[in-house]
Amino acid sequence: MGLVSKMIKIQADLCIGCGLCAESCPRQAISVYNGLARVNQALCNRCRLCLGLCPRGAIVELAPVSKADLTLTVSSLKQKTEVLIERIEKLRQIRAV
Repeated sequence: MGLVSKMIKIQADLCIGCGLCAESCPRQAISVYNGLARVNQALCNRCRLCLGLCPRGAIVELAPVSKADLTLTVSSLKQKTEVLIERIEKLRQIRAV
């Protein structure tokens, strides 16, 4: 996967609309509407000042992933999980004897 630009996102279910993030943003990229903080990605320079200020931990940094990369990762994790389950079952059989 190539170099991907990260983005700042507000988790709506955690945001209490206190405005600390908006007050701290040097680019005025965060605003609060109807009790919910929102990030204008066009204005945000990803300085990350807001990340540690949220009292609810509602602000996160995300890296967009392509569907192909996500599918490949999930497939790999499924294979590893199946191998681990097989190993656990073998250990259970050995202990049962």
